[in-house]
Amino acid sequence: MSWMSLFTSGRNMQPAEARSFMKHHRVGEYQLLDVRQFKEYERAHLPGAVLIPVLDLPARIIELDPQLPTLVYCRNGLRSRAACQMLRGCGFAEVINISGGIRAWNGLLLSGQETKGMEFFISDDFGNAFLMAYAMEAGLKQFYLAMADLVESREQKGLLKHMADFEDGHMAKLLQQYRKGLPGGLDVPENVSVMEGGFDKDKTLLAYSDYLESMEDIIQLGMMLETQAYDLYSRLARKNDKPELQEFYRHMADEEKIHLGQLSRSLDRILAGQRLEQPRF
Repeated sequence: MSWMSLFTSGRNMQPAEARSFMKHHRVGEYQLLDVRQFKEYERAHLPGAVLIPVLDLPARIIELDPQLPTLVYCRNGLRSRAACQMLRGCGFAEVINISGGIRAWNGLLLSGQETKGMEFFISDDFGNAFLMAYAMEAGLKQFYLAMADLVESREQKGLLKHMADFEDGHMAKLLQQYRKGLPGGLDVPENVSVMEGGFDKDKTLLAYSDYLESMEDIIQLGMMLETQAYDLYSRLARKNDKPELQEFYRHMADEEKIHLGQLSRSLDRILAGQRLEQPRF
């Protein structure tokens, strides 16, 4: 027997193929694993990725679902290839190495810790996931409307107000889901503002004042914040043990993905020198 026969080469995906795979699969239908170190993750990571450094993988492998397709990446594809071998050896059904790692990735990346940006919208402690998600959506809505008051361009105002409308839709869906879970058909608390968290308008606007210069800046900021929201819903879906709530948070994550796609297309139009006559949402 050759020692090489003990190791399977497994499946590799080029970054473009991996992006297409994630675009056409819902949250919860696959898992994305980052096997780099924490500091590397802080500098840049793929939205929705679970961070488990390759050294910690044997001890934390129970955090992953062996039945789901697992896409693995690192800096250049070397550590992820080793991690893929480990996962396959532990019986994972489908393990995919993203060739070239994050260095070859030509798509949206996040920087900072997992919660970067969200501290302005959900800084308080909450009794349940619903309250936390509602506070985030309410805070984002208030933020986009506050930014709309600061800009003079009708085009910028229209874009920011449409972004606020998107959060309004999410708040309505969260309230609808919350009512479903209340016994005896009880309604939500009369003072809904209690659920809006500790949003500090002045502090948040000061932190993001540099993103008001152009439509491109506003869209890039929106993409960062909506990606963080996507990340939050993805995590809520993974951590919830009730199937109906898992499905609900997956749906919310899918909607954030749709919103991100809309923002991305708007940004492409601007970068191509085309005017946004009407925000496309």
